Amino acid sequence: MKINCTCCRGKLEINDKVVIDELNSVYHADCYSEMELNENLINWKDFGTMAVILEKHNL
Repeated sequence: MKINCTCCRGKLEINDKVVIDELNSVYHADCYSEMELNENLINWKDFGTMAVILEKHNL
């Protein structure tokens, strides 16, 4: 399964730090932080490594 960052469209690796928002969009943590300064984003609901997010949220 390949999941890409909603912002940069780069592949999310299993050990990448990520943010998942209320609509289950997944971002690299760095991409989400950069976007926070410039745009009105949907609130995040969780963050951690991709492995933890996949386990917790059944993506």
